[in-house]
Amino acid sequence: MKKIIVFLFIIIVPLYSVEREYILGGDNWQPFLLKNIDIYQNEAGENSLFIQSGEYSLDNSTELLLHFNSLPIVDATGNFKLIENKASISEGRKKFGAGAALFNKETNSIILDRSGKGIFPGRIYSDDFSIEFWVYGQSYTDGETIFFMDGYADIGNGFIPQLFRCHTENRRMVWTIKNFFIPPGAKEFEVKISSERQLIPGVWSHHLLRYDATTGLMEYLIDTKPEAVIHVTTSAREAGQVYPLYSGTRGRIVIGNNFTGLIDEFRFKLEWIDNNMLPQLGNHTGVYISEPIDMGNSKSTLSGIETRNIIPAGTEILYYYHLGDSKIAPAESSPEWKKFTPGFGFFSEKGGRFLRIKAVLYSDGEKSISPSVSRINIKFDQKTPPPAPRIVKAEPGNSSVRLKWSEVIDPDIDGYYVYFGERSGKYFGSEKNNNTSPIDVGKNNELIIRNLENGKVYYFAVVSYSKSAPRYGSIVVNEGGDYSVEVSARPLELYGDIK
Repeated sequence: MKKIIVFLFIIIVPLYSVEREYILGGDNWQPFLLKNIDIYQNEAGENSLFIQSGEYSLDNSTELLLHFNSLPIVDATGNFKLIENKASISEGRKKFGAGAALFNKETNSIILDRSGKGIFPGRIYSDDFSIEFWVYGQSYTDGETIFFMDGYADIGNGFIPQLFRCHTENRRMVWTIKNFFIPPGAKEFEVKISSERQLIPGVWSHHLLRYDATTGLMEYLIDTKPEAVIHVTTSAREAGQVYPLYSGTRGRIVIGNNFTGLIDEFRFKLEWIDNNMLPQLGNHTGVYISEPIDMGNSKSTLSGIETRNIIPAGTEILYYYHLGDSKIAPAESSPEWKKFTPGFGFFSEKGGRFLRIKAVLYSDGEKSISPSVSRINIKFDQKTPPPAPRIVKAEPGNSSVRLKWSEVIDPDIDGYYVYFGERSGKYFGSEKNNNTSPIDVGKNNELIIRNLENGKVYYFAVVSYSKSAPRYGSIVVNEGGDYSVEVSARPLELYGDIK
C-alpha cells in the first residue's frame, strides 16, 4: 500500500462546538475492520475506500497462477518455482489485489521453472487449455515480450526446440507457438495468431488465448472481444484432424522480457475458459469500520456527519455510526449501529465519548463499478467540564489524612476523583497496595485515606467529573476539568487516629 499523507484540520467554534475533518488514513480514520475493501487513489488522487477488486481463485484445473501481490513472487499452485526475479511490485497501479508486477527493460524479467517437467502434463497433452493475463504497457514497442515458454519435445525421431511466445509487433499482440503442435510426419510446425486492433498504452487490457482440443479451435480475445480465430487441424478448419500437442521435457516460463509496464493476474488453466464478462470486483459489497474517534468526554453529542464520496449510477453507500463510552466496537451486524444520511443537521439521541463510523459499499449489478469514500467530517458538541472544588482542606492523622472539599453546584456532575502522590503535581501511584490514585468517591465531598506512611508528605488535588471514566490498565482517563488547588499533609503518630 502506498504511504498515506495525512492532514487533520480542527476548527474550534464557540460553546464547545467542534468540527473535525479526517482524510482517509489520518487521525482515527484508520481502519479497524476492512471486509472486501481496498484503499487506493480515486480519480481526484485522494486515498479512498473501494470494494476490493477480484482476483482469480485456485481450482483443480489451474496449472499456474501469479497474483503479483508481494515479493517474493509465488505460483499459487506450487507447480512452478521462482528461479529469478528482477521485477518489482506496484502497489498503487494494479488491476486486482494488492499489487502488480512492474517491469522495466533494464530490470528484465521473471523466470519460473517446473523442475524438468513439461509445460503441459504428460508427453502428449490432449485436452483444452487457456492462458490469460492483464497488461498495462507503457508504449508497446516492437519486440516487447509479455511472456514466453520454451523447452524441447520428443517427437519420436529426436528432440526439437519449442517456443510459446506472446510479444508486440506494430503495437499489436502476436502469439507464436512453435513445435508444440506437430502434424503427423512433420519435423517442425508453427502456429501464429495476432490481434486486429492496436494496443493502447497506459490502459489495462485483458488478454485470453484459449484452445479447444476437440475441434482444434484456438481463439484470441482482448477484453472479452474476439480478435482472431484459427484451427490447428489438417484442414485449418473445424472438420480437419486435430494436431497432437507435445508437452515437452522442460517447463520454463519467462515473463516480462524486454517489456516496460505492468502485468497482473497471470493464469494458465487446463480448460477452456468461457467468460463472456469480466467482473472487476470480487464482491458486491465491502464493509469499513473506523477506529474509535475520541470526542473528549462522555456527554459529547453529535450534531452532524458529512462525507466526501463518489457514487456512480447503480452503486450505493450506506453509513452508520456508534457513539458510546467503550472503545470496544459493536459486532458488524449489531443493532447498536445507527443509520445516518451524511449532512449536518441530525443529532444523536444520547452522548458518548467514542465515535465509530461504518460504511457499507455496494457495487453495481455486474460487479464492475465501485463507489468510493475519501473523507469524513464530524461536528459535535462537548459539554463544558464541571469546575473543580474551590476549597480543599487536608487534616493529617496517624497514618491517615482526612480530605474535605466544597461541593460543586453543577447539574451534570457525577462525582469526584481524589488524586494524591508523594511529589507535588505527581498524583499517580499507590500506597501499600491499598490506595491507588485517583480514588473515585462518587458525590461525597469527604474522604479519609488510610495506611499512609507517617512522617512522609503527601500532596492532594480533587477533580470533578461528568461521568465515571473507564479505566484502561493502570491509566485513568480523566473526563473532568482542571485540578483543584493542591494541598498537602504529613501524617504523624502524635495526631492520633482519624474517625
